[in-house]
Amino acid sequence: MDVQDFVEVGKIVKTHGVNGEIIVELDNPAILEDTTEPVVLEIEGLRVPFFIEQAKAVSAQRARVQFDCTHTEQRAKTLVGCRVFVSPDLLDNAEDEFASPTAIVGFSVIDKRHGDIGTIQSIDNMNVNPIMVVGEKQTLIPFHPEFVTKIDFRKRQVRVSLPDGLLNLNN
Repeated sequence: MDVQDFVEVGKIVKTHGVNGEIIVELDNPAILEDTTEPVVLEIEGLRVPFFIEQAKAVSAQRARVQFDCTHTEQRAKTLVGCRVFVSPDLLDNAEDEFASPTAIVGFSVIDKRHGDIGTIQSIDNMNVNPIMVVGEKQTLIPFHPEFVTKIDFRKRQVRVSLPDGLLNLNN
């Protein structure tokens, strides 16, 4: 799989200790635990694969990660600020309720009755309930398990089942 197809899930925010561990901030730290697939870091505009030696969720939005090639604090410091990407397969295997709303910006929204609604332009994450802003008309659709039935990272699609009248609220 081409690393350009990988999906952004987080960012390296700081080092941890003197043995090259780093802290990654992401919506679902559990996806990094027990993975044998490489993650991709964006370094100076280039996407570079890294293998995880060890990863542990340390909070609801952070994981402590040891890469196979970062065993010094100096090397780990060079990675702080890098964006972190994972394979769509890794996300497809994760629970949909753990999917990051920001990871789906640019995905198509397909309703089971209305078909293609448009592309997710942004996520309004200002409150407890994230809202997808979809299409040129900026249709607002709650990012909620009651409406979102499937997220397909490979096809870059969010499948929804919307109640009658929801799409007409903006008119």
